[in-house]
Amino acid sequence: MQIFDTIIENGFVVDGTGGAGTYADVGIVGDTIIEVGNLKRREANKRIDASGRIVAPGHITQHTHYDAALFWDPYCLDAAHNGVTTVANANCGFGIAPVREKDRERLMGMLETTEQIPVAHQQAALPWNWESFPEYLENVRKLAKGVNVLTYLPLNPLLIYVMGIEAAKTRSPNAEEMSEIHRLINEAMDAGAIGISMSVMGAEGNSHLDIDGTCMPTDSMDHDAIVEICRALADRGEGIIQMLPQIVYYGDRSITERVAEMVKGTGVRVIHNTFLTHDMLEDIVSHDLDWLDAMRAGGCDITAGCMLNRGWVECGIRELDTAGGQLPAIREIVACNSDEQVLRLIDNSEFVQRFEQQYAEAGPSSGAAGLAGQTVIAVGDEPALKPFLGKTLAEVAEQMDMSVIAAMLDLGVRSRLDLQMKSPPISATSPEQALQYLSHAGVVGGGSDGGAHTKAFGLAHYATDLLIWLVREEKRMTLEDMHFQLSLKCAKSLKIRNRGALLPGFKADLLVYDLDKLHFDMSQYELVHDMPGGDWRRQARAGGYDYVLVNGQITHEQDKPTGATPGIFDRVTSVSSPLFAVAAE
Repeated sequence: MQIFDTIIENGFVVDGTGGAGTYADVGIVGDTIIEVGNLKRREANKRIDASGRIVAPGHITQHTHYDAALFWDPYCLDAAHNGVTTVANANCGFGIAPVREKDRERLMGMLETTEQIPVAHQQAALPWNWESFPEYLENVRKLAKGVNVLTYLPLNPLLIYVMGIEAAKTRSPNAEEMSEIHRLINEAMDAGAIGISMSVMGAEGNSHLDIDGTCMPTDSMDHDAIVEICRALADRGEGIIQMLPQIVYYGDRSITERVAEMVKGTGVRVIHNTFLTHDMLEDIVSHDLDWLDAMRAGGCDITAGCMLNRGWVECGIRELDTAGGQLPAIREIVACNSDEQVLRLIDNSEFVQRFEQQYAEAGPSSGAAGLAGQTVIAVGDEPALKPFLGKTLAEVAEQMDMSVIAAMLDLGVRSRLDLQMKSPPISATSPEQALQYLSHAGVVGGGSDGGAHTKAFGLAHYATDLLIWLVREEKRMTLEDMHFQLSLKCAKSLKIRNRGALLPGFKADLLVYDLDKLHFDMSQYELVHDMPGGDWRRQARAGGYDYVLVNGQITHEQDKPTGATPGIFDRVTSVSSPLFAVAAE
């Protein structure tokens, strides 16, 4: 009779399929679930008592940017201790390969301006011992990993590699260049990429700006060229095309329509980004879902990523750009080399006036707009500033009888840059829109943007929050439905066959936890100093999982890493393979 490596016993098993949970034991051999049932009389090398606990599949996140972070943190920052066991990297066309040696600094700058992954972190942690995408993937394979990793081939580095930076931004590929782009896409797919990714937001309302303030290559490229690039996967007959053409009403999703129509019937899936809940836009859900229904009814293989968990942006004076600001005055602050230089700048009356004028001209929908609604959450140790805590900058400005900009900069000077501000929620505070999106078969909520914007927010807690918010607090979803949303639904969107459910033959990525003990502090983010060089980032104060297992090994116990790194690099295989097929490298 089979001797198990591990039996997780006495728990309430929620298997991720959406079916009713049941009290059962889970038997694991190696990295695979072998049996689910009554295993009390069976032998095992290790037994984990899950009495009073839920046993569920690990969370799968389909939109992340841990490309660089993997080189200094095998657990992908705060993702793993929040139950995430599989991530999909290099979304939106941004990444770190392919790249020629002469273009490395430029590529690092692009990643900093678009995803706020500091150049200093990349310089300190990345070995840069690759040029081609397959060479980069070999590095990923060799890294110690506490999570499973999938990755796209990002189009911006690819276009720069083939065309050069200036050409990639100013024209479409010629015939020779297009042929080379197709060759390299096939090369990347052969090496293990799950598909290609791109941001195609255009020039208006686009925050994906390069170090010189211009759009990224894929955002400015002609749509005919984008369609032709995507034809590489259609001809190949496999893979995923991840596209970001629209956020709420900004952008133009007709390019998704063209690409999805072109790849129809080829075995290629399009993942459209991004749907976003919003308190002020009551009709946004029906608007999005009607469009998605029409696409799917027309035979297009398309799903949509959605950001719907609770989160916000925090910033100090030096991080105003990470909160979305693109005004020249903000870039002046960011360009400062020291706190003292920042203090001299923001205490200068001419700079204050310049900033005020730019802010007034920008209007409410661009640049640093929204500063009036920022809430003051920290002012350092200066007693005279304590009364401003909990007030919005608009309220502070009124009390101080000055503009919002002047009030903010004054607090920055008087607190010696200890001023910290919190934005209104990124997504809707009511659960109604989130529930409507999740109820749709083609909408996937597993998008955290993890690894990016780490000095502004940390959203890797998204799954923990959704369990607390919609299951425990609001009681609007069952555990069974929520774990389907957080695991198997994401796996299917990414075409993964053997992860996302607690079924015999599936990989043993799973969680053991007490729903009542999950926690998420919504007052403010925590500052942790675990980045290269001891630099800081923001992370949500969230977690509460007793055990996290990846491929059958315990990677976290009571939210603490065990040191185990059993994560693997996964890849989609060929179109002739079984549905959602994945082969482990």
